[in-house]
Amino acid sequence: MFGVRRQLGWAGSNVNQIAKALNSDADAPHFAAALADLRRAAQAVQRAADRITNRREDEAA
Repeated sequence: MFGVRRQLGWAGSNVNQIAKALNSDADAPHFAAALADLRRAAQAVQRAADRITNRREDEAA
């Protein structure tokens, strides 16, 4: 999980670079689609982390 979250962090850094380029009037024609994909990936990672956390809590009870 740590590795996946680290990769999402790198993707977030790339989004920041794209935003900087867009603010400088650069063209990023696939930005919206890429951002939507990143959001879905982040949500999937969050759901997986929640399942792991819930499983650990259930086992501890």
